[in-house]
Amino acid sequence: MNAPVDKKALKLLAQYNSISQAYARLKRPLKPYEQRWIDLRGFTTDEEFAYLKEQGLAFDPVDMKHDEAVQKCFEYVKQCKKSHVTDLFLSSFTSERLDCRSGFAPFAIMQTMPDHGFTTSSAPGYCAICSAAAVYANMDATDWNVNRYKHGSIWLLKVPYVIQFHLAQHLQLARQKPTADDFRIFNAILDTLRSVEPKTKPKDLHKELKKIEGFKASNDQCRVLVEALGIAGILETDEHKGYLTHFTNPGLAPSKSHSSDWAYPVDFWTGADGVNNKALAFWFGAYPDIRL
Repeated sequence: MNAPVDKKALKLLAQYNSISQAYARLKRPLKPYEQRWIDLRGFTTDEEFAYLKEQGLAFDPVDMKHDEAVQKCFEYVKQCKKSHVTDLFLSSFTSERLDCRSGFAPFAIMQTMPDHGFTTSSAPGYCAICSAAAVYANMDATDWNVNRYKHGSIWLLKVPYVIQFHLAQHLQLARQKPTADDFRIFNAILDTLRSVEPKTKPKDLHKELKKIEGFKASNDQCRVLVEALGIAGILETDEHKGYLTHFTNPGLAPSKSHSSDWAYPVDFWTGADGVNNKALAFWFGAYPDIRL
């Protein structure tokens, strides 16, 4: 069982804004638009940041190179156990510890991400394989930790810098067995995904999933969960596959429309695609309580 997280620290973490912090750290007078940003969104004081660090929720900015990040991804994923990842994922439904859910999608990406060195692309300074920058200066992992606790998974960036951070944090969590209610909620999620109308799009799922008794999720939390199931190959299409079987450069992944900002491949999913039972069995076949 994982120890409760300090409530004061969680509140401070939820208020953390990486852009505000970057402006606040500048060693020069702020420009008007920078000051306006801080005035509107606030910033974390040095004392508050120190408290977050004491609680293990904040991290000093560091520089990291692409190849080091990739190396860490493979180092950490070798230490991860699939059962540990899925136990924590499932147990998050009743524990409401979204950070326990956050290792699932990064671990899924690592099923097919190739081990590689920085490869020059047509976009100078970015890798042709994974779209990560050659060097990430002042890498703000605290911002990614906000996503772990607020949304429950990897968010917009899905490059090795972010993946290695999520995996490292996952390894610090104790194994936590899912309960009967966890299985009930996940089965209800699967039943909903299997039974929605064929034209249902990912953006329509929250209004259906929020009807499930005991399933508590904001629109963003529900979206990130659905995206994670897509990354894991459970929600994919015949043409657009998840990372369980196919690696797609996250920076070059296609979108269903120019205006869509949903993650690949669930962006292309509709109710007609249903649930990929083969992928579901790979991830959750060891649980007799889950209806495959």
